[in-house]
Amino acid sequence: MDGRRISRNFFAQVDGPPGLDVLFGYLPDVYMFAKDRKGRFVRCNHAFVRLVHKNREDDVLGRRDLDFFPRHLAENYMRDDTAVMTSAVPLIDKVELVRNPDGSIDWFSTTKVPVHGRKGSVVGLAGITRDMKKMNSNNVRFLSLAPVLETILSDYAQSLSVASLAAKASLSISQFDRQFTKRFQTTPRKYITNVRINAACELLVATDLPISDIALQTGFYDQSHFSNQFARTKKMAPSRYRKMFGVVSS
Repeated sequence: MDGRRISRNFFAQVDGPPGLDVLFGYLPDVYMFAKDRKGRFVRCNHAFVRLVHKNREDDVLGRRDLDFFPRHLAENYMRDDTAVMTSAVPLIDKVELVRNPDGSIDWFSTTKVPVHGRKGSVVGLAGITRDMKKMNSNNVRFLSLAPVLETILSDYAQSLSVASLAAKASLSISQFDRQFTKRFQTTPRKYITNVRINAACELLVATDLPISDIALQTGFYDQSHFSNQFARTKKMAPSRYRKMFGVVSS
């Protein structure tokens, strides 16, 4: 596979600013990438190369998410890619969880935008992924809601009311709901549910805990509530998700 050739062919058809190709290398705290319609990486910055434990960009070009990430994560990424490229609608600041080898977890925010060719059609996408902790402390867009995000990511297993979160941002409930929805393209309640579902996915894959325990550990009322929310989000039951992606025998 000639990854460099795939990259050249992709950028030859991109209708974008001439500096796009250069910008990839200058954001050490941001993982940047671009993919073609087949989901192959056609560009990434040095931070992304390190993220996937490679030494050079050439080791990444032409490959897909399945070559670097666990299957359950890769399929989530590919599903989002397809939605962005099919609809031509950006995916803004989607929160995602990644479990480290030592068992700890990190939260990341991912934004993906469609990339249009010279004839107007979508030829791929470009994206950035950022560490939520660094975003909360350094990114102006997140400073006002940083206490809220920190609470959601650390206390998602607890009962979280919109009223209590609004108070942390010193806003009324209606003001908070409007600002949060505008910034994250989703309501606070749906955002919390997404965080809980992500955490549950990791427990389903990495542990043999009973589903009822996972439901309680990730902030759902009970197993029935969890199963309904999970099926609505993932289009399958928790048990099927575990069977498909789990690495621990139950």
